[in-house]
Amino acid sequence: MSAMAPHPHTATRAPATVRAADSPRAHREWDLLAAPTPFYCGAPWLEFSDTDHVAEARYLVAESTESTASAGSGGDDGTARPVAGLVAHWSPRENNERYVPERVFPDLDRADVLTLGGRRGYLSGPLAAPGLTPARRGAALGALIDAAAAWRPAAQGRWWWPYLTGEDAGTVRTALSAAGHGPVAARLIGADCSIAVPEGGLDAHIAALPAKQRRTNARRELRAFTESGLRIVRATLAEHVDTLGPLLANVQQRYGHDHSAEQMTSLLRRQAEHLQDSSVVFLCRTPDDDRTIGFCLAYRHGRSLAVRVVGFDYDRLPGAAEYAQLAVYEPLRYCHESGLDRLELGMESFEAKCRRGAALRPLWALSHGLPAPAPGTPDARRDALLAALPAYEAELFRTATEAGPA
Repeated sequence: MSAMAPHPHTATRAPATVRAADSPRAHREWDLLAAPTPFYCGAPWLEFSDTDHVAEARYLVAESTESTASAGSGGDDGTARPVAGLVAHWSPRENNERYVPERVFPDLDRADVLTLGGRRGYLSGPLAAPGLTPARRGAALGALIDAAAAWRPAAQGRWWWPYLTGEDAGTVRTALSAAGHGPVAARLIGADCSIAVPEGGLDAHIAALPAKQRRTNARRELRAFTESGLRIVRATLAEHVDTLGPLLANVQQRYGHDHSAEQMTSLLRRQAEHLQDSSVVFLCRTPDDDRTIGFCLAYRHGRSLAVRVVGFDYDRLPGAAEYAQLAVYEPLRYCHESGLDRLELGMESFEAKCRRGAALRPLWALSHGLPAPAPGTPDARRDALLAALPAYEAELFRTATEAGPA
């Protein structure tokens, strides 16, 4: 990996000037631009992700002296103001197959491409100042992508931008098209789950579940946990890393990943070094010896809480709906008490999350320079996702994916 640049480099491409650095912290505006985007676009998470030293990173910010429709985001006084940001990774040795195009889409041949938007977290988004027209947003994004391509000529202009919501994917495609950049292909890459926190908190959420059986099951789970004597303690990450690492390894190994307790402890320690201030840990403890037998790690960002991982001591679980309590109900309580609007539950475990009230949304990958599937080609990824969903959510998901990104 290249050495950290002490000062950003600059390159000019009208109407935007692009500043580039090897760390988001070199751009004082990064987190301001990232504030409305997912947690995984913020500087703390991105800096943590880069600590694995697998990929080379380039953090790019576009500045413009043109005014925008948003007060304070640009002007005609000749002062350059940030209008957009982008992270690009060059990762020919990428060790996460979900960030390798040909592993995600088997019809693609092996090709070196730039990965835009981050390479960990499974949720991305465009960083842009408010009030930009599609043409201006596209010009800024185009300038950023051109700067990324110039940084790594070996990519030959090929890039992909995975894990965008339909709205964000549509915004990026529209913007680049308006600025004359393209073509940009879109493919369904996955889905994630989230809950909009209701005004009445957990009770209101359960009351609004769409089926009587789901409401009954949720209340039964809450009652079972209360009767078990188990309790939830809220904490932050750093002081509990050594306890949580083995519990996280248990979950990883249960689902076929060869991750040791030492590896998971090291991973959490690195997260604590970069993300301690935004961490929220829910510890599940036994009534007799106050032993931690489960946990959920989440991160605050703006008005949302992103659930990251769970861990369990499976041999000591009494079977009192511990997963539901740690991964959904207690984080939802926390959101309501803390005035947060959204609980982000991430990918996988769709059945468990949907039956407890999570809404599903498609995630898309955009690309340039990679072949698009032929029209009418069966989408095995979409079919697999549909098969993993309850019937109610499957029908909604089918409709949401038929027309492509919004």
